[in-house]
Amino acid sequence: MNVGRAAKPLLAVLALIGLTAAAPPPLPDPEAQVADEFVVNGRLPGPAWWTASRGDSKVFILGMPGALPKGLAWDTSVLERRLKGSTVLIGRPQVSAGLGDLFGLMKLRSAKPMEDALSPALRARLKADEAQIGRDPGAYSHWTPVVAGLKLIGDYRKGQNLDSGEPGATIERLARRDGVHVEPAGVYRAGALLKTITPELGAIGELCLSDALDEVEAGPEPMRTAAEGWAHGDSRAALSASRGYEKCVNAMPEGADLARRAMIDTTTSIERALARPGRAIAIVNLRTLLASDGVLQQLRSQGYRVTTPEEE
Repeated sequence: MNVGRAAKPLLAVLALIGLTAAAPPPLPDPEAQVADEFVVNGRLPGPAWWTASRGDSKVFILGMPGALPKGLAWDTSVLERRLKGSTVLIGRPQVSAGLGDLFGLMKLRSAKPMEDALSPALRARLKADEAQIGRDPGAYSHWTPVVAGLKLIGDYRKGQNLDSGEPGATIERLARRDGVHVEPAGVYRAGALLKTITPELGAIGELCLSDALDEVEAGPEPMRTAAEGWAHGDSRAALSASRGYEKCVNAMPEGADLARRAMIDTTTSIERALARPGRAIAIVNLRTLLASDGVLQQLRSQGYRVTTPEEE
């Protein structure tokens, strides 16, 4: 059963990060460092491409930013050319959620005004940023700091016309138009992960809210600059925007574990495609792709030939 449109993004993020107040210390952020040998500029029109191959099998890999400004034009000519004759598009991981999963969100609501438990400095920043993005004071009072930060980021990006569904939605639409099967790199069940969530995140909750406020206070230009860099094949520029909420998520044990799981699932999906003759396309989050021990390094360590954008 489908969930409400507004609830889907929240369920998706919460399911992917699996927020808990587990006792073990946070694992190192698996996406904090990138493998510099792969962070190079593309020579072809449009965004940068990497290629994994073995024998006659080849997978063209397009790294994706976290969001694009609505209306940003980018050259799709290489993508459309490579879709012709491709057997599959390995797409974005998906989260499967049902109506029952919505009840898991109820324990993420705060019984008393969330601001009451914040430090004075963080409370003042939240109040100022609510006004900046046009929300009423206390708009997020009934959520825990982690969810408040997530909802604030969503409202801010919407107000700035930043679309977190792009460029993935356009790429998948073009694939389906050309009759290319779209296969997600992984499918994660929301229900099981929501059962592990607890609202008592303490300092981590405040860290997540602070990271969200950092993005609002930085303004839209860093993300727009990164998006423009991505559109023109400038990999380092595409990675330049503050990681914000993503950094907070990966500071949690379960968030770091999920990031590693996404790397492994994506690598495995590409390996399956390379086991078949012909060619395929994969779209992968830039940091999942370029991180030290990320998708590209894992493929190379398994003996696949990895070609960088400057070699195209």
